[in-house]
Amino acid sequence: MNANETYKPMTNIALTGAGGQLGLFFRETLEKHRFNFRAFARDWDITSENKSLECIQNANFDVLINCAAFTDVEEAESRKQICFDVNADALDRLSKLCRRHGILLVHFSTDYVFDGKSRQPYLETAPAHPINVYGESKLRGEEMIRASGCPHLIFRLSWLFGGHHGGFPEKLEQWRQRSKILKISDDETSSPTYAGHIPPLVIRAIEKKLRGTYHLNSSGGCSRFEWASFYAKKAGWTEYDMQPTSMRSFQTKARRPHFSTMNNQRFQAESATTLPTWKEATIDYLHQKRPGQLGEC
Repeated sequence: MNANETYKPMTNIALTGAGGQLGLFFRETLEKHRFNFRAFARDWDITSENKSLECIQNANFDVLINCAAFTDVEEAESRKQICFDVNADALDRLSKLCRRHGILLVHFSTDYVFDGKSRQPYLETAPAHPINVYGESKLRGEEMIRASGCPHLIFRLSWLFGGHHGGFPEKLEQWRQRSKILKISDDETSSPTYAGHIPPLVIRAIEKKLRGTYHLNSSGGCSRFEWASFYAKKAGWTEYDMQPTSMRSFQTKARRPHFSTMNNQRFQAESATTLPTWKEATIDYLHQKRPGQLGEC
């Protein structure tokens, strides 16, 4: 995306989850381009029907960008009810309110709605069969939005990283501080997607009047091991030993799909935008994190 790109103003935007990983990037982008918006963090609990009704009735919003979500894949397994409260049931109420008030609902889902059995990148039309609670909750949220009949954009993201919460690269940095030997799974493949890339793309989709479900992930796919190796080289790491291993060697509560790379051609074609590759996304993240200090591949 062109950092100097200008946008047509939208009248009034509500941003929920403004204190989270993706929400902070949206807030920064909306402020930078002087959109008329109101950011909500803990002051709008989307699981509260009364609070959602109050927030929507007290303002004339045209667009609701919902970044509020339960995103801890591991914790979702033991906290299924609260995960579904946030990722599914709250969307049932929000989408019905948006339909009633003529508001465009922008929502974010995940590649974890797929079971990982495909040998080709998933299209938007591919059957969804989640294999963990988090994926189940996000799929249920999608279904509730579509069933409501409200105008909507649902964007499926994958392996989101960057910002305050960092994601996988931040975990790599932490693991490296504790040990020079890093064991990284090489049988889990998807598309690392930089959170900082998402807001401009979503704004473009809104201005293009797109509607429906889109895969909004970096182009191409890689294993966790490939991603970690690329990141280490570009970050200029020295004196470390990275070893490939299987997901089975890690004790986790949640199952992960072995392959969840998504095809993003529909979004690229309909938005007339070229999405970055996962390598470009990683480099952009490093430029933001440590400008001028990248290593060479």
